[in-house]
Amino acid sequence: MKHNLSITEEFIIMILNDETGYFYQVGGWDLNCAVIGSVLADLSLQSYIDTDADSLFIINDKKTGEQTLDLLLDQIREDKQQRNTQYWIERLATHAETIIDQTLARLAKANLLKYHEGDFYTINKAVLYVDSGSNDQWPEQFVKQRISETLFTDVIPDPRDIIIISLLNVCDVLRFIFELDEDTEKRIHQVCQMELISRSIAEAVSQSIITPAFKKAPISKKIPSVHLISLMRSSFFWQGNIPALMAEVSKKRGPVFHLHMPNGKSLLCVAGPNVNRWVHRNMRKVMTSGVYFRGMERVCGASGLITSLDGADHFRLRKVMGSVYSEKKFLNRLGDVIRLTRSFMSEHGWKKGTEISVQRDMRLLINFQMTNILVSTDSQDIFPELVKWKEAASNTYVGGLLPELWMKTPAMKRRFNVLLQFIQRIEQNHTPIQRVGKERELADDLISMHHSDPQFMPEQNLPFLLGAAPILQSIYLGDVLGFAIYEMSKNPDLVQRLRNEAKALFGNGDPDIEDFTPESTDVCGRFVLECLRLYPVVSLQVRTISNQCTLEGFPLPTGKQVYIIQSAAHYSEECFPDPYKFDIDRYLPERAEHRNHGYSPYGLGTHMCVGFNWMKLQLVATLLLISRYYDFERLPKNHKLQFNPFPTMSVSKKLKLKLADQVCELPA
Repeated sequence: MKHNLSITEEFIIMILNDETGYFYQVGGWDLNCAVIGSVLADLSLQSYIDTDADSLFIINDKKTGEQTLDLLLDQIREDKQQRNTQYWIERLATHAETIIDQTLARLAKANLLKYHEGDFYTINKAVLYVDSGSNDQWPEQFVKQRISETLFTDVIPDPRDIIIISLLNVCDVLRFIFELDEDTEKRIHQVCQMELISRSIAEAVSQSIITPAFKKAPISKKIPSVHLISLMRSSFFWQGNIPALMAEVSKKRGPVFHLHMPNGKSLLCVAGPNVNRWVHRNMRKVMTSGVYFRGMERVCGASGLITSLDGADHFRLRKVMGSVYSEKKFLNRLGDVIRLTRSFMSEHGWKKGTEISVQRDMRLLINFQMTNILVSTDSQDIFPELVKWKEAASNTYVGGLLPELWMKTPAMKRRFNVLLQFIQRIEQNHTPIQRVGKERELADDLISMHHSDPQFMPEQNLPFLLGAAPILQSIYLGDVLGFAIYEMSKNPDLVQRLRNEAKALFGNGDPDIEDFTPESTDVCGRFVLECLRLYPVVSLQVRTISNQCTLEGFPLPTGKQVYIIQSAAHYSEECFPDPYKFDIDRYLPERAEHRNHGYSPYGLGTHMCVGFNWMKLQLVATLLLISRYYDFERLPKNHKLQFNPFPTMSVSKKLKLKLADQVCELPA
């Protein structure tokens, strides 16, 4: 039988769990050893290496043509001592993560796997059983089907399938993939003994997992302590720039540190580019989010929101929300974004000489767009009260900065009732007769999900998702927009480049979907990326350590809350040369400084913002419209930017801008 995929690729496909979007939970070291075992098996079947009881040796000096495989072969070739298979599995295990990443990317590019934001992957069932007429399609028999036939029938297995079964057995995941009984267990043992190469590699992997000979036990380091009072010497402290402040701390004290607060509370913090890489890969294995957001769920009367879910339920809800916030969905509503933006500017009297309060007005503008597009309900009249409730709830139940008693005051109770009023408006606008012939939106999808699966989407969760979620998004995106127009007031040359791009798009009427492309919005797209880097609104994540782990030698104990300041890497020279300079050319193809985990404006890992692409496009469209019509001037001109750091980072409420000029008239 001709096979189009390598053993490594098929092994990766076998351990991929479609329900969670990632691998069955094989321990990191165990998985690394098994992956290297699969690579060695590939090299053996291709006659590049051979093994005996005491050694593994090269038998073919030619290059494979694959960079990673050739790197592994070179390491084996350069070592002049006799080494056994177990030694090389452990020695090469450090390359396993790179091999996994490359394999997943290769399978996704070939359309055999689907990639989902947050580094989730699922099998592309649309091409699962396509008859293999070319090397670009699946093998004649899908690997899971072949393995199933081998285990549950008396078919004589292919040598590669024996190797895959042996590796899966060593990793103890076969029982999660198939329902096994006593007879099947015997069959697995029988199959694993059929081939010498599979026995040799599987035994070496097993020994590396159980009693690693090469892997050294990690040496625990003492976590340094930092007192908040000592940070008051930094200008970033007084500016309220938490990411830049934490970048300074991590550079001096290391990636893990205890931050001691004046009230006696100690926060376990992690920050830096290497931390971001580690968290992005390991979050799903060692951290949970439910404990941290439980208070916010309770006050909303909800349970199991996307922010507090992990595992299969989280991934399932992400897939639904991902379709709601897809690029295609945004482009379908591009005309509405343009119409609503112009309407807002007209209704609020934006003209030459008008003064705007940046934080307030940018949040109002985005809210006008967001609530009309996502839930077909205007909330401008009650939005200020909704913001006050949300910020107080976040500072109380998420940040722990206010006592819970604060949320029981008459003012907070009144504002919660305003939230309930907003939800009632949404419900009144979403009766079946009112939605006939209208574009599906967030509210329609959530209500439909509730009707089709009330256990997964209970009625008690709808108020938060329908009401509070659009308000949260209005605040976050409005604050990014606030930072963006502040930068426009500082950089007239950049504004002119934005305006030229806007003229090209809007010069002959509003752009169609086909006109609104990455190429036609290149300058504004890079401008937005740099605003998100220099002013990361969501500057940190808080998680609970669920499984004991070590980060760069520092122990992270189970049950401990950890503050992940992922945005500190935005101010790292390692990732962004001259990091305090506003430079949109960082994102040109030849530099592409954002193509690493140091760039993380909307979180890391499995809880990375599901609507990031929508949000970016919405900001681009809004900024192009604003730059087409207006120039901004700071009040006063020498104003030094201050931040409101909590509950998320925003411009100071004191920042005001004047519309210095209206370049052209708004359409009637």
